[in-house]
Amino acid sequence: MEAGIINAALEALALVFSWPYILYPLAGTLLAMIFSASPGLNSSSLMALAIPLTISWEPLPLMLIFGAFVGGATFMGSVTAILFNIPGKAQNAATMLDGYPLTQQGQARAAIGCAAASSALGSTLGIFILIALIPVMRGAALALGPPEFLMLAVWGLTMLAALAGNSLFKGLAMVGIGLQLAFIGYDPRTAELRFTFGFEYLADGLSLVPVFLGLFALAEVIDLIVSRKETLSGKLSVGELSGNVADGVRSVFRHFGLFVRSSVIGTVIGAIPGIGSSVAGFVAYGHASQSARDSTKFGKGDIRGVLAAEAANDAKDGGALVPTLALGIPGGTGTAVLLGALALHGLAPGREMLTDNLVLVFVLIWSLFLSNWITSLLGLSLVNPMARLGTIRTTRLIPVILVLAVIGSFQYRGLPADVACAVLFGVLGYLMKRHDWPRIPLVIALALAPLFETNLHLTLRLQELGRIDFWSRPVVLVLIVLTLANLFLPAFAGRLRDIRARGRNRRK
Repeated sequence: MEAGIINAALEALALVFSWPYILYPLAGTLLAMIFSASPGLNSSSLMALAIPLTISWEPLPLMLIFGAFVGGATFMGSVTAILFNIPGKAQNAATMLDGYPLTQQGQARAAIGCAAASSALGSTLGIFILIALIPVMRGAALALGPPEFLMLAVWGLTMLAALAGNSLFKGLAMVGIGLQLAFIGYDPRTAELRFTFGFEYLADGLSLVPVFLGLFALAEVIDLIVSRKETLSGKLSVGELSGNVADGVRSVFRHFGLFVRSSVIGTVIGAIPGIGSSVAGFVAYGHASQSARDSTKFGKGDIRGVLAAEAANDAKDGGALVPTLALGIPGGTGTAVLLGALALHGLAPGREMLTDNLVLVFVLIWSLFLSNWITSLLGLSLVNPMARLGTIRTTRLIPVILVLAVIGSFQYRGLPADVACAVLFGVLGYLMKRHDWPRIPLVIALALAPLFETNLHLTLRLQELGRIDFWSRPVVLVLIVLTLANLFLPAFAGRLRDIRARGRNRRK
């Protein structure tokens, strides 16, 4: 590694922990946690509100506060995913797959403890991997074009379908429906309206917030009402809860190899511009499921599912900053707002950012790192109070969740129609849950659809003009192989398990 990079990293670390600069990441983290716990708000909203307030600031405090904003909200989203099956952000959706079943088994404390430890340690490992990759990242990012981004989107979608449940067909169907819903609104090529059926509300397309709140929050409310469960966990007192924080923290070290692999996956995927944060958690979760001998436990309350998703989610934050700062290509809404803030201060991404302003880049990275640790430590200290939510009677929880979901869907854009949209998707989500149709592929397909559609059109046009040869690009071919593996390996593995089971039965 270049000596200049190490010196810049050490200088930035000293600045972050010096007085009074340490106050910026502390304040930014607390604000991000508060915003992420509020209905309809998130760290991106906070960053947008902070831009006009920080115009007169110097670049150093700006990097400190925005680094904290980027990393301060991830863990809070995982807490709601574990306790209520309501992910705070799309990237926390993978945590729900095993986190909520653990809550229903009375092990919310273990799940939250595992999430906190995985988040803190995952961000740490991701930071050091990121520092090692900085010298080569710029060239690697430039090697990716529309065909690679298209296949990355396809690979991510097939990964979701394969992991969505017991039926690959249902997963693929939900991916298809999600893509179809994403195509509602203006065509990005012709600016013509598509699939609006004369409704003005649909001209701008479906907003992810009311869809998310409907499919998960309102659907859970309906399910709680219909099932008449007394509490979320089925336990009436804290003493009946079986999990504890230490078990959750120890699980990270018990499955340390999986933790390291998931963190590496998160960092690498985060460094790929334009892919989006939601993919990292699902890819890591998919790796955990496919590499486990007892993969049938996943989705039913396996702590390894929480570990893999959370380690990747926090490790990817550091990786996502490289293409943002080196190429000006944001990986999501948060980094897009960050680019706007940097532009107002005359800080343009590119070679100059990674050479002359390398110390500022590391200030941003270390602030993000510190923010992840603060949220995780605060989370560990609040595990017991948060776990008690699983023993509160649903008659008290249902009105609160209902009000928060309605306020969140309305507050995002101030449209009453968004509330109606959330209610509609709430009923749809309940029916999907009742009949065992996966909801996550639909929502993530909605989130990945712009990446898929934009690069599909670009790839077809470039191929038509003879500017590229789709089938001669190595990364594309590798991704095609991985996509086919997503589609056919689950069936092959299931058939192999059946053959082994029959062989054991004959021997008996």
